[in-house]
Amino acid sequence: MIVICLMRITTVRSEGLAALSYFVSSDGEAVVIDPRRDASIYAELALREGVDIRYVFETHRNEDYVIGSLELQSLVPDVEIGHSNAISFKFGEHAIADGETFNAGKMHITCLNTPGHTDDSICYVVSDKSSGPDPIIAFTGDTLFVNEVGRTDLVDINKHEEMSRKLFRSLHEKLLPIGDGVIIHPGHGAGSVCGGAIGDREFSTIGFERSNNMWLKMDEEEFVSAKTAQRLTRTSYFKRCEKLNTIGPLLLNTRSPPQELDAVSLANNIEDDNHRGIDTRQAKEFLMQFIPRTINLSLTNMGLLAGWTLKAEQTFSLILGNRKDLGQAWSYLVRVGLDDIVGFLKNGIDTWIQSGRPVESIRTLSTEELKKRVDTNSIRVVDVREPHEFSQNHIPGAISSPLTLLDETATSIDGNVSIAPLCPSGFRGTAAASILHRNGFTDIAVPIEGYKGWVSKGYPTEV
Repeated sequence: MIVICLMRITTVRSEGLAALSYFVSSDGEAVVIDPRRDASIYAELALREGVDIRYVFETHRNEDYVIGSLELQSLVPDVEIGHSNAISFKFGEHAIADGETFNAGKMHITCLNTPGHTDDSICYVVSDKSSGPDPIIAFTGDTLFVNEVGRTDLVDINKHEEMSRKLFRSLHEKLLPIGDGVIIHPGHGAGSVCGGAIGDREFSTIGFERSNNMWLKMDEEEFVSAKTAQRLTRTSYFKRCEKLNTIGPLLLNTRSPPQELDAVSLANNIEDDNHRGIDTRQAKEFLMQFIPRTINLSLTNMGLLAGWTLKAEQTFSLILGNRKDLGQAWSYLVRVGLDDIVGFLKNGIDTWIQSGRPVESIRTLSTEELKKRVDTNSIRVVDVREPHEFSQNHIPGAISSPLTLLDETATSIDGNVSIAPLCPSGFRGTAAASILHRNGFTDIAVPIEGYKGWVSKGYPTEV
C-alpha cells in the first residue's frame, strides 16, 4: 500500500493589519506560525483536518499586533511555543538558537536567525522528509516580503543604520542562499505598515524576489542609505504590542464579554473622558447622523485605524451598523491590545434616536467645492495623512496633523476657521472629523473624495 503524506498550508489573515499567519499540517501533526490573538480558528482547522498542533513558532516580537500564542495554548494545552533566544521572553517553552531544528509530521524545520527588522527575527525553513532534505518553503516573517523587505526603524530610531546593516546581511548571508526555488510565505501582505510597498501577492519564491525585488539588487551601502531614508507610519501602539508580546498578553477569557447597552447606559459611558464610543458604520452614514462624542471607525477600516486612534487605558463601547458585526469589531480591537470593551448599543443608533436623544451631523465637500474654498482662503485643510505621505505632496497651504496623533494635538488647531480634514479617500478624514468634533470643533466639512479626488482633477499640489 502506498501512503501519500500531504503538506497543507492554510493562510489565516487579519484584515486591516494585513497580517498573515499560517496553519501548516503534515502526517497528523501541525505547526502554527505567528497566530492572531482570536486564535480559535487554528483549533478549528486542527479538528477539521484531524491533526494535532505540536508547535507555535513566532517569527519575531511583533509590533503591530498582539500575538495569539498563549491564546492558542489555552485552547490546545499540549502546544509548545517557540521564539528566538535573542531576547528574554516571559513565556514559551523554546528559546530558539540559530540553526536549531524541529520535526512535525513529515516536516523538518530549520530556524534561521535573521536580525534586522528586530534582533529576534527568525525565518523558518521547511523541508519535506518524504521527498528529501532540500528546503521547499520558508516562513519569512518581517524579514522578506513580496516586493519588499522589513522595516529597520522600529527597534530604536538611533539604531536605524545598525539594524539596516543587520538586515542586509541576514538577507544575503542567511536567507537568499537557501535556494531560488524555495517558496516564501511572509508575515504581512499589501497594505501593512510594516513595509513600504508590499506586493499584492501573498507568496513568492526566493528566486523571483532575487530578480525583481529592488532591495535585493542593492549593494550594502545603497541598501543602508535607502533604508535610513525610508519614512513609514509610526504610532504609539507599536510599543504597547511589543511589550505585550514580550511578557505575554492576558488571556481574553479573563475579560468580561461586551454587554448589550441601552441608550441611558451608553450616554453615561460617553460622558466619561476616558471612554470612547466607536461607531462602526460606513463614513457617509456616520456623517449624516451620529451620536455626540462618538468617533467613526468604519468596520472596513477599523482593523487598521483602531490602533492609530485609541489607547489601551481607555474603555470602549460600540455602535454597530448590524448586530452581526460585533464579533468582527471585537476582534479588531483585541488584536491590537484594546481589551476593555464594555458593550454595544442595542439595535444601534436607532435605539438612541428612539430615546429622543440628539444626534449630530458633519457636512461633506465635493472636490470642486474644496477647490473653491481653498482658492478663497475660506477653509483650512488639515491633512491627516502620515508625515511621510504629506512630505511627498499635499494641497498648497494645508497643515499636517497626522491622525495617529490627532487626539493629542487637536488643541493646537485654530478652531475659529472652517476645517477640512483630508486623507487619501475620505475614511481617515471622517475618523479625524469625528475626533475633532469630540474635541469641540463644530465648523467641519469632510472632502469625501479625499486627496485622490484632488489629484484626479489635476488641481495643484506642492511638496
